[in-house]
Amino acid sequence: MTAAAAHEQPSEVGRTPEAIRAALVPEERDAFDADCRHALGQAVERSSLQPVHDVLGHWRRIATITRHDPAAHRRMLARVDQTLAGQAPQRLRTWDELRTERGL
Repeated sequence: MTAAAAHEQPSEVGRTPEAIRAALVPEERDAFDADCRHALGQAVERSSLQPVHDVLGHWRRIATITRHDPAAHRRMLARVDQTLAGQAPQRLRTWDELRTERGL
């Protein structure tokens, strides 16, 4: 990735559930589906689509970030899993190492 590409804003994902789901990594799609089902149930109970809009907005932000750099997103998910399992995270790179790696 070039230095210029590292500073680009990720292009947004479409607003439909299908577009959002397609932009997610496969390992997050089940959670997206479950959240959507839950939000639909809440929408019926409350007679309001706000829970659906909230869930779609949340996952759309995740999908946009994921689409920009899926590998980085997967690394973040792996770190979360390690932390939740009580494992020490791998050593993170220093700011100087990151700048050198990205040619800054």
